Amino acid sequence: MHESWIIDRIRAGNAALEASSAFPILIAPGDDMAAVRIAGAPVLLAADQVIEDRHWRRGTPLDLVARKALARNVSDVAAMAGVPVCALATAALAPDCDPREAATLVDGFRAAGAEFRCPVVGGDVGTHADPGAPMVLSVSIVALPGPGGRIVRRAGARPGDLLCVTGVLGDGWRPDGGGRHLAIAPRVAEALELVAALGDRLHAMIDVSDGLARDAGHLGRESGLAVEISAADLPAARPMPWQRLVGDGEEHELAFAVDGAPPASVAGTSVTVVGRFVAGVAGAVTVLDGAERHDASALGWEHGRESPR
Repeated sequence: MHESWIIDRIRAGNAALEASSAFPILIAPGDDMAAVRIAGAPVLLAADQVIEDRHWRRGTPLDLVARKALARNVSDVAAMAGVPVCALATAALAPDCDPREAATLVDGFRAAGAEFRCPVVGGDVGTHADPGAPMVLSVSIVALPGPGGRIVRRAGARPGDLLCVTGVLGDGWRPDGGGRHLAIAPRVAEALELVAALGDRLHAMIDVSDGLARDAGHLGRESGLAVEISAADLPAARPMPWQRLVGDGEEHELAFAVDGAPPASVAGTSVTVVGRFVAGVAGAVTVLDGAERHDASALGWEHGRESPR
């Protein structure tokens, strides 16, 4: 079962959503967040989950797990150039969960909410029937467009646009369960600064959660374009093969399409030009490594098939 198949199935029914809602649906499933017009204003909505031994190793301090669960959602807000408002969280715990662990989890959500200015205002706690079942945390987030009112989507890249990324790539998730995935830095301030600096030159944007190749491919697919990435230009967290740099996930940087040169940095975070959008098969991703061309379309994380983790 591939995640992409499920998403395509959901999107196939998007046209029916409008008829089932009393409020205009501005952005249906298929982007980093959905958007609904409520009381005349667009409201951004998203949900995400993390699963024990899939997104974190058993034994990881639960305050770090709670922070990761919320940070992933806040990173989706950044991808739309939004501002987080509040979140809801649910937890499915083992029936024999130590109350002290549960308290650590609650305190972790509270601290993360304060850090990201996105308080967790409600939710639910339940227990598995099977003591061996993994813990599951789910977060739903509410956000608003940034000060200028613009929402940046995955669609909109044009031929010749540059593909850029914030920060560095690689080392999001290591085999030992370590890596930057437990210290995600959602690029909310960076996204707002990009909108202010680039204006209409900023054409599309996405949260790099499943690997640059896969997520740049999403930008290309939604824009009807192919993507070429330069291996030599990839900003690396540490020396590693280009396959890791474009294929590893859990980095939560921003990838975006821009007409012309971007700023060298935004909000203190570096910006690197790593490729461009070109005419071709929509969503196809090619990595240029010297004189060699490599099809990287299949690299990255997808639920339902083997991952690079």
